[in-house]
Amino acid sequence: MSDASESLDQNSENGSSPSSSTERVSSGWPATVVLLGRVGGIGWFVGITIALGAYGGYWLDRQFDTAPVLTIIGLALGVLTAFVGMFRLLSAIRSGR
Repeated sequence: MSDASESLDQNSENGSSPSSSTERVSSGWPATVVLLGRVGGIGWFVGITIALGAYGGYWLDRQFDTAPVLTIIGLALGVLTAFVGMFRLLSAIRSGR
């Protein structure tokens, strides 16, 4: 009987070990590193999305000889996609997913 109570003491309060990585790094320096990694990923996502939209529009402008029209449309689509994606990623981080 005492072996069972000792094993419960070694695990978490409810008698089970942490089931996810977020429970294991819920406080302290490792959680900060995880958060900074996610925020850095959002920055890369925003930059690449805007650059791809602008370059795609520029490439289409060269193909169809339409001057800056498609570049501006591509840039606008890239910015719109970046903001929607950034909002969704930040919502996921905030909710803990």
